[in-house]
Amino acid sequence: MRDAVRLVLFVFLSSPIAAAAEPAGCSVSKGLYEGWIAAARPVAHTSKVRALVAGSVSEVPDAEKARAIDKEYQAFFQCLGETAEHQKQEVLQERCQEAEVDRIASLVCRTAVYVKSGRAEGKAFVDAIPSGKKAAELMWDLETIAGSSLERTALPAMFQPNGPAYKIMDELFLRVLDDADNAAAKYFNIATSAPPDTARHFDDQMKFLLREAPSVAVKRWVVLRQYQPKLKKLLAEMTASLPPAELQKMRKGLTAFCSKDNPDCPEIVKLFGRPE
Repeated sequence: MRDAVRLVLFVFLSSPIAAAAEPAGCSVSKGLYEGWIAAARPVAHTSKVRALVAGSVSEVPDAEKARAIDKEYQAFFQCLGETAEHQKQEVLQERCQEAEVDRIASLVCRTAVYVKSGRAEGKAFVDAIPSGKKAAELMWDLETIAGSSLERTALPAMFQPNGPAYKIMDELFLRVLDDADNAAAKYFNIATSAPPDTARHFDDQMKFLLREAPSVAVKRWVVLRQYQPKLKKLLAEMTASLPPAELQKMRKGLTAFCSKDNPDCPEIVKLFGRPE
């Protein structure tokens, strides 16, 4: 009798029914982000004008669908965090294959793999982050989705303390400090477009870069010069808040990495000032 029970149990565990009972892994619907854009992005200004004439304005085109998408992303973030915490890297990579059908899910998953690996393959991580205007839109859409989907206290350890968008940007900033190729271009493109409620975090990082990594600022000036209005604003804040000695230290650091044959240095010195 006991042998018969064992045989039945073995057959069941080997059957497709048992396989179907196993966790499906971290997955999202194909094109989920595009669905969120259609359902959750506030209507454009011109559409608002037309809606006002028609007598009705809806800030969110389809709130019910947007909430459903938020829940699907929430489940994905939780699954990803738990997998990263409790499973081997190979398992996380396998589950991330299912996330390739969605741009946001894929980016978050690649970041999780990068961190899980001990930050190996830094180039692949930077390459995975998109560039251009769409990159900034995607990142801050991710922050909106994560903010509406998750209580910060319930975030998986992988994305503590501020959520997946901050995690991606914080990891990218570390690559900037390491002077990784393309990291500064992608970071500044996204960080300088941060919404007002998130901008302070990234402003502080940019100030840290100027104070503590002047060699990177000088070497990557071809990127930073595109954001001079932002840099001037940050410099004004630093001038108002930092002791004079700290400002002198920053200026000395910047000029120290300026060689006489560097054509960018006059512009750098003009913006930040020459040390006394």
